Amino acid sequence: MLYKYTVLPTHCAYSKIFSVKPEPITTLWVMLHDIPDYRRAQGKRHSLPLILCLAILALCCGAVSYEAMSEWCENYQDMLVAHVPFLANHKPVASTFHTVFKQLDRTSFEAVINKWLQAVTFLPAGEGIALDGKEIHGAGLCLVSAFAHVACSVLFQMGTETKGKELVVGPEVLKHITITDHVVTGDALFAQRTLCEQISKEDGGYVFRVKGNQETLEENIRLYFADLPFRAQPQSYTSIDRWKGQKEVRVITSSSELNEYVNWPGLTHVWQMKKTVTKKGKVTTEISVGIARIPEKIEQQDVAKQIAAYIRGHWSIETRLHRIRDTVFNEDHGAIHAGNAPNIMATLRNLVISIFHRATVRSFPKAQRRFAAHPEELFAFLGLQQGYFP
Repeated sequence: MLYKYTVLPTHCAYSKIFSVKPEPITTLWVMLHDIPDYRRAQGKRHSLPLILCLAILALCCGAVSYEAMSEWCENYQDMLVAHVPFLANHKPVASTFHTVFKQLDRTSFEAVINKWLQAVTFLPAGEGIALDGKEIHGAGLCLVSAFAHVACSVLFQMGTETKGKELVVGPEVLKHITITDHVVTGDALFAQRTLCEQISKEDGGYVFRVKGNQETLEENIRLYFADLPFRAQPQSYTSIDRWKGQKEVRVITSSSELNEYVNWPGLTHVWQMKKTVTKKGKVTTEISVGIARIPEKIEQQDVAKQIAAYIRGHWSIETRLHRIRDTVFNEDHGAIHAGNAPNIMATLRNLVISIFHRATVRSFPKAQRRFAAHPEELFAFLGLQQGYFP
């Protein structure tokens, strides 16, 4: 599904929330019906799609706990009756959200949600896909996510209860997404032969840092750039950033002349990044090295600049996913720790974050306040307004 936007004038009220006005996401309600419900029909007062839809609406308005979700359902009944009557007259209490989310099968739930997110997210050839893990404090759970650099959407997420198992879960996450003609980025933990071989077989690319976990590889790359061979022809790219009195200069140097020597699966380039930071007259320098595979279909003439973009783009998973889950949705300080609920809630947060980014939301807190004050705009945004579903 391609993006469909209507560009808005700056004086328009919607432009305070969105950069452009998105088309309604009309498939969300339909998708929720594909999630299997473990409950028996006897005594069931609220259907699973209805509970999940109300939870998503509440999250979009800033209600991040079970109690807040229950209060949202109670307080917005008049608006639900007026605009989305098929959701009206249902008031799940906090214990209902707790019981349902605690026992809901997380594997099938994540599979349906992530498959839908991939269907509504447009990824052009060459798009970077960041792979990284995040621990939920108090839940003993680490979630590994694949996050698109530019589209800013979670493509797949998988959790593990064992700390340090990101390397085991990472390859499984990549099996559920399309990596052909895309570039997977990650920290030094993922610089492993088996993972790089898996990506290469799918005709995908990778850009990984190399540290002490691959000691020989790191040493070879550092020695190469420290004393470049005669007639070596590496490519370089320099970027300069300034903010709050600080200046940061990054020099990326890449070369393909070490490929045969290191004999790494799918390797097309090795790279070095020299970062020099000047702050209040104090200068610090850091040199890091890494490996890259840039598929021929997406390789550009200036490979060093291309690698620099992937290195920088990788941090979007921290700034535009993990940080938002902590600061906006209070994930690390939440009290939802029972059963499968941490997984379910994290996936719902990912869903809201992804559709907000897809709709070019400028500020998450501002969007939540706007939707809380004008829920009819939220119903229209999610394609739930009266008339879509008889």
